[in-house]
Amino acid sequence: MKRSSFIILLLAFVGSLFSNDLKIGYIDSQKILSELEEVRAVQIELEKKQREWENEMEVLIGRRDSLFQAYELQKVLMSAERRVEKEKEIQLMEQRVQQFNMEKFGPNGGEIYRIQNQLFAPVQAKIQEAIDKVAIAEGYDFVLDAQSGGFVFAEDKYNLTHAVLDELRKSAIENQNE
Repeated sequence: MKRSSFIILLLAFVGSLFSNDLKIGYIDSQKILSELEEVRAVQIELEKKQREWENEMEVLIGRRDSLFQAYELQKVLMSAERRVEKEKEIQLMEQRVQQFNMEKFGPNGGEIYRIQNQLFAPVQAKIQEAIDKVAIAEGYDFVLDAQSGGFVFAEDKYNLTHAVLDELRKSAIENQNE
């Protein structure tokens, strides 16, 4: 899907190339990331943090399992009230395990992702700065990323955002006047 969107964008601009003399380039972000030393340093730091949290998780799981095993061995000798108390304790420990997992590794805002974004932000800024410098120095109108198919550089003169917003505002005013 990513490659096909890149090809579609590229084909759309090829027609424009002949009439408008647009200069389009592309980068391979995966290659850039794989060859940048700063990226390796970030990955090492992330792996250390991940191992640390995985060890904490194993400790929590071990505690939960120990509670459960002790409960299983002694439940026959426990009163109904004590059994309910131990079952709640096991459930609370299971909730702690799940909560820790979601806080640290959860797909929607786990701490590992926040740290990754924080550590990669300066690297991404450095890469973007290099892309901008090369694109401007060599006169490119657009630079695409071959991996994502998205633009990583575009001349401001092609930015239609304000014109589209103006048109939407005009349209909204016309609709109010009707």
